[in-house]
Amino acid sequence: MNWLQTIRMALKSILGNKVRSLLTMLGIIIGVAAVITLVSSIQSKATLTRMQYEAMGVNTIQIYGWGGKTKDWDEFETFLDTDLSDKINGWSPMSQFNDWDGKGIQYRTMTLSNDKSYTYMYYGNQYYGTVTNNVITAGRDITEADCTSRARVCVIGETLRRYFFGAMSPIGQKIRISGKSFEVIGVYKGRFGGKMNTEDQMLVMPYTLQNAMMTVSYYTDKQYVIQAKSKEDIESVMTAAKDMMQARCESNNGYFDAYSSSEWQEQEAAEAEQNALLMGGVAMISLLVGGIGIMNIMLVSVTERTREIGIRMAIGARRRDIIMQFLVEAASVSCCGGLIGIVVGCFGAAIMGNIMLSQQLSENMWMPEVEKFTVLPSPELIAAAFLFSALLGIIFGIYPANKASKLQPVEALRIQ
Repeated sequence: MNWLQTIRMALKSILGNKVRSLLTMLGIIIGVAAVITLVSSIQSKATLTRMQYEAMGVNTIQIYGWGGKTKDWDEFETFLDTDLSDKINGWSPMSQFNDWDGKGIQYRTMTLSNDKSYTYMYYGNQYYGTVTNNVITAGRDITEADCTSRARVCVIGETLRRYFFGAMSPIGQKIRISGKSFEVIGVYKGRFGGKMNTEDQMLVMPYTLQNAMMTVSYYTDKQYVIQAKSKEDIESVMTAAKDMMQARCESNNGYFDAYSSSEWQEQEAAEAEQNALLMGGVAMISLLVGGIGIMNIMLVSVTERTREIGIRMAIGARRRDIIMQFLVEAASVSCCGGLIGIVVGCFGAAIMGNIMLSQQLSENMWMPEVEKFTVLPSPELIAAAFLFSALLGIIFGIYPANKASKLQPVEALRIQ
């Protein structure tokens, strides 16, 4: 007997008992669908988190410290430009301007103070937009000339553009920051939908204005953002920065630290992988139950078809032909259940996954908005689920097939 005949007989047996075959497949269908739905949903959350971190800037390192002398920080910036130039794409100060006077931001008769919502105001250089992944949508970014000349210019976020200017172009307009006049030279693309109390409600001014803008002389904390050339360079850059500045800051009862969002991203990715394995393992129990169901039905089938088996063996069928027939039949039932489960799982992943993504977006308002995507299982997950279901059919079909092949033709034909 060739393979084609064996498969044809297996499918004929399945179609001859449609209801029983469907009920037998039910465990496999539920198991495969559950595995695909749960694992795909967890993987999609990890994908969304990765996209959000990438939207905030790839390979970025944040530096925060105080206690160092002005000379120390100048040497640190020179160190970044020279010794670490082969490991970083650029750096920028990222110290915040605090509105101690409470005057807020003013445009004509309009005022936006921190009493209403918080505005993030930063000092940056010509690389600020690049290292923080901020894209200019109108006007231009801060230049080296602006920093050198201490020009009173600023780049604003999408929230401030909407709040103060609406449909009007803000470029060239004058706003007042803590009572001092600044010219708006550019607008950063919104990454949080332009909502209030997000990083879209921000502005950046040349870092050389920090001393002139500060009203509290002892407020000397320093913040920088650095973009490493590759993920592999992040650790060495952080180590070099700490080696240079940590002791200097701490010797003056200060503090220094360097950290990267990639560390959090890696931790969250590891947690997502563990959750996917855990949930997938729980769903696999349904597959095992489905495999036991297949074995049970195949044993019933052997009992029902004892006479058929006897006739086949009497006319020359070999033992391996009988084994092959029942294994193919068990695998066919399992594979059909796996295919149906994959289809159901795809729909389940699209529904449940997108619900989970919407929940994550609503809970993590501090993370930037990213392009939405439909949650679908990966080809690797689909292939693994299908192959595992087929393997279950073969494994749980071995015992019934072996039992059928051991029947003696004479004894089998005597059974009515």
